Amino acid sequence: MRVFLCEKPSQGKDIARVLGAGQRGSGCYIGRDVTVTWCIGHLVEAVQPEGYGEQYKRWSIDQLPIIPERWRVEVKASVAAQFKVVKQLVAQASELVIATDADREGEMIAREILDLCGYRRQIQRLWLSALNDASIRKALGALKPSGETLPLYYSALARSRADWLIGTTLSRLFTVIGRQAGYSGVLSVGRVQTPTLRLVV
Repeated sequence: MRVFLCEKPSQGKDIARVLGAGQRGSGCYIGRDVTVTWCIGHLVEAVQPEGYGEQYKRWSIDQLPIIPERWRVEVKASVAAQFKVVKQLVAQASELVIATDADREGEMIAREILDLCGYRRQIQRLWLSALNDASIRKALGALKPSGETLPLYYSALARSRADWLIGTTLSRLFTVIGRQAGYSGVLSVGRVQTPTLRLVV
């Protein structure tokens, strides 16, 4: 069975229509030898520091920087039901087509799930920027090999981990320093938000 993994339900519906997968299932559309399913944005997220050890529940400068030896992701509680559907379909797939958005974030959304599900069979990439029938048909006739878009995943992964490292370490650092100075709130620091805030101020 060929499984198409889309980024969102509306995208899945459009692609399923062109593929002739008209039977609605739980979190998917089913056709002859093809199933279309979807994420709801990111189905998984990076594990927070507390997930790497009890010691990180308490914020302390002594623990910084926090650098995981082995990065982990977990299923987001709000979309756990859809992840279960995707995982079951991925397990049944003989071939998988990544049909998420044609950008690095779309690549990451799909590949994080496939990694978490342990999928090791054939992968192809549907690359399209418009969801009208003509564009979808054209893209279906020109599926890309998986390796061609894999660098986008690594790029998104680097961005995600940089965000995590900077946000986690510096937010904790400045919050602890703030508390020592009498400030009781959390001082959020971000790789993008803080320089942007500086430019505005």
